[in-house]
Amino acid sequence: MAINYITVDRATKSLGADFYALVDAMRIQADKLRQVKEIMDNMTDGATYANIETQFGIPTGKGQTTYNLVAGAVAEIPADTNLSQLFDWIVPAS
Repeated sequence: MAINYITVDRATKSLGADFYALVDAMRIQADKLRQVKEIMDNMTDGATYANIETQFGIPTGKGQTTYNLVAGAVAEIPADTNLSQLFDWIVPAS
């Protein structure tokens, strides 16, 4: 099996530090989006989205659309090979 890790020098290269920080922030935000979807899952029965609208400050009638956008984005993250590899392969230099 190939070794895929790509180490990034954050200590002595400013662009390396910026790049790693960007990838790390994307990882964190993807996880936060997954957490939001899990919260939304507990606010709907699949027919009523009023709790999502109320709790997230979404206009009435837009809860289902918003939920579907979030659910779709969450499903796309692990399905996108390039993004998954970016998250998995980029690591800080020791």
